[in-house]
Amino acid sequence: MEPPQAPQVLYDDQAARFDERAGLPAHAAESIAASLAEIVGIAAGQRWLEVGAGTGSLSLPLLRRPIRYVGFDRSPAMLGVFRQHAAEAGLHPELHVADGNGPWPAGDGAVEVVFAARALHHVDTAHAVAETRRVLAPGGWLAVGRVRRPPDSPRSVLRRRMRQLLRDEGYAGRSGERHAEAVFDALEAIGAARHPPREAARWTTMHSPADSLASWREKAGLAGLELPAAIKERVLAALRDWALAEFGDLHRPLPQDESFEIQAIRI
Repeated sequence: MEPPQAPQVLYDDQAARFDERAGLPAHAAESIAASLAEIVGIAAGQRWLEVGAGTGSLSLPLLRRPIRYVGFDRSPAMLGVFRQHAAEAGLHPELHVADGNGPWPAGDGAVEVVFAARALHHVDTAHAVAETRRVLAPGGWLAVGRVRRPPDSPRSVLRRRMRQLLRDEGYAGRSGERHAEAVFDALEAIGAARHPPREAARWTTMHSPADSLASWREKAGLAGLELPAAIKERVLAALRDWALAEFGDLHRPLPQDESFEIQAIRI
């Protein structure tokens, strides 16, 4: 039996430093936008809906294209950062504070593309399928993006251990990959057609185990879940001890390859 899942994290607490901690290089965002445009066959006036728009780090290159963009997120603070970045670039996106597990801010058949990056796993699978089907026009696309890292990279190793420690405490973290697969399988079952996965960008960054530990400590929860403070502290303390034994110097930056993969399916 799967461990119980705690409530989701709102992400308001991460807004100010989200781009510093988890943002992508500007060249990667541009490449991702170009790949998305090619996959869906972007056209002037095309209507896009972004689920979990966040701070807009991936959205600004899209906004410079001749599309009608609407983004939503359940975190007002994240959207506040998005609005600030957009205003600095002379852009004025339509943004809504809304929960992905409620009605999405679009009419029936009102959009040609639904896009989500590192966010769709916060939405119930059946609800994500139902809302995708509702808001997409016939022949519309669902595109989902995620960051990939080698399994032996510092972040990957630490994340696996952190999730194991959470399971030991009786909590199941959220898996974006498994969730997206479930959504795509459900859409395929009603006749949707998948596009082959595409690596849209690749880059190398320097990352230390201490970086991961510090970023997780700043969050309200772990693995996308709210947790009692005592459990979070116990997990992080155990993770730090394990990382010290595994890596030695927690503050030594290590090179880490990262890439961004797009999965898309046409309804």
